Amino acid sequence: MTVATPDGARRNRWEHRVLAALAYPANLAFAGVAAFLLALPIVTWLPASVAAGRAMHGWLTDGDDRVFTTTMREFAATWRRTMPAGLVATAVATVFTINLVFLGSRDAPVAFLLATAMLPFAAAFVLVIVMLPVAAARWPDASMRRWLTEAVALAAARPVASAALVVIVAAFGLTCVLVPTIVPFFGLSVPVWLGLATARVTRGPQT
Repeated sequence: MTVATPDGARRNRWEHRVLAALAYPANLAFAGVAAFLLALPIVTWLPASVAAGRAMHGWLTDGDDRVFTTTMREFAATWRRTMPAGLVATAVATVFTINLVFLGSRDAPVAFLLATAMLPFAAAFVLVIVMLPVAAARWPDASMRRWLTEAVALAAARPVASAALVVIVAAFGLTCVLVPTIVPFFGLSVPVWLGLATARVTRGPQT
């Protein structure tokens, strides 16, 4: 019979911590790759984000490491509810981007004022988009309207944390522009994970 020594127990604990630390970025990457593949048609980026959020919620709360296959399965279960919102979100994001780029290229003071006036609306849009997967994870059987309502409520419940979340997501977006090679691995999963971490989500009542 083998007797565990204190040194062996400490070594096992150390190895466990190292493996757990390595699993964290690996699961973010697996979920990110799955969401990236699902988002290749462009208009499916929001449904893919919702699916990744539900998969990562299962990983963070229940320890389910099958985030790649779970993201695919959740996409199949939710795309009919999320696709209309995905089309609208794609259109809104396109309009915001075109307007901000156009206004940013102008030197006129009125262009600067208009661009500044758009920023709060853009920030609110980002917040709702990031919190939508959180709401979908908390109420997995709810309707899209319920998810949107809960996403707004989650964003408004902690204004300071929400403001910090917008800044961090914007900084991460800039990082993706500067280092585009990280987009297939973390482009969608990191913002979703930030939303889950900010909301400290737990599985809510089934309605």
